[in-house]
Amino acid sequence: MVLSYFAISAYLAAALLLVRFFSKDELKHPYQQATSLLVSFAIIAQTLTFTDFWTTNGVVFGLANSASFVAWLIAILLFLSSISKPVHALGILVYPLAAISLGFGLAFPDTGDKIIPLSIASHVFLSITAYALLAMAVCQSILLKIQERHLHTHSINAFINKLPPLQTMERLLFQGIRIGFYLLTLSLVTGFIFIDDFFAQHLMHKTALSIVAWLIFATLVFGRRTFGWRGKQAITATQVGFGILVVAYYGSKFVLERLLS
Repeated sequence: MVLSYFAISAYLAAALLLVRFFSKDELKHPYQQATSLLVSFAIIAQTLTFTDFWTTNGVVFGLANSASFVAWLIAILLFLSSISKPVHALGILVYPLAAISLGFGLAFPDTGDKIIPLSIASHVFLSITAYALLAMAVCQSILLKIQERHLHTHSINAFINKLPPLQTMERLLFQGIRIGFYLLTLSLVTGFIFIDDFFAQHLMHKTALSIVAWLIFATLVFGRRTFGWRGKQAITATQVGFGILVVAYYGSKFVLERLLS
């Protein structure tokens, strides 16, 4: 619990430093080293909270643990991406969400009966990695939407000035969508391989929604490559596709845990 509180504080402090930088006219990031250290400490502390996940029967992976794991993975992906790509602004959205997920886990901890067998753990973790990448793409789409709106109205402020050019933002968005889509494809394939009876495990609605989201992202990837799609339609489709994934995974997980409790 102490580690969780420490990670929450570090994530929020890092987000505040980013807000402070992006809201001022300074061209250099005077808090970059402090931000990186805070995020590093937060990720390490959150990693150490996962020791209770593993049991001899499988992985304790209820709603709280899965939310915490996804947020942790997104934070790691963002931290590593920020080393070589101009994606620091995403931390304003990602790090508070990581803190909220940890707080949710503290308020509503998982119990030992919410276990997934080790036989399908690889499928679950592959799915979560896809969700994490697509979640980063959604955060990128939110920033891109804000940037487009301000540029369209010629309302330029310090935050907009410090964002990468519009074309770079769009390129980063579709990079995340493309990699997340490939992983989502693998997760669906492994799901059909490892899960024996979708009806008995109440997984048909989750699978159907995941396939709908997959079709949306497949259309986006194909449209970008073939027709050079961009702009508001791509942003909206990204957010709708990810929203369906959230309902598919967390919505069904929430309902099932209530039904089986």
